[in-house]
Amino acid sequence: MSEVNVEALLAAIQDGKPWLDRFTGKEYDRAYQEYRAKYAPLFREAALADGEEGIEALAEVLLDGLAEGWKRQKPWNRSLAMMNDKQVIVCYLGPVLMEDPVCAPLEEKLREGWAARWPKEAYKAASLEKIRKGFRPTFLGIALPFGGGEDDE
Repeated sequence: MSEVNVEALLAAIQDGKPWLDRFTGKEYDRAYQEYRAKYAPLFREAALADGEEGIEALAEVLLDGLAEGWKRQKPWNRSLAMMNDKQVIVCYLGPVLMEDPVCAPLEEKLREGWAARWPKEAYKAASLEKIRKGFRPTFLGIALPFGGGEDDE
């Protein structure tokens, strides 16, 4: 694997609190665009660095880095750290990678590698549109009876 700033790529996942705090119907679009502007170029550069054969190696390095980060947590915080990292991947990083044909294979390798390592914590990929449709319209905290697709997963 060539010179790729793995720490910056891991930060896109592990430093997810500001992004997760903005995972609301009102804030998500703006947060997603900011996340994409900040991290999409880094992931594109990394995906282009070694070509297709390097994408699998990059996915493994990222998954190893995530696992090491969890080991550094206090035992009672590890599950929460894993859940937060997974949520950042599903809600932000996955859609960013899926948008770019160069990065789409990396999203797939990350998801497959995650499922192989932690099968009980496997996740499905979701496009930006699918995530957007998942937000239910509310008024004063009460879900309104319209909006959001009934046929969506």
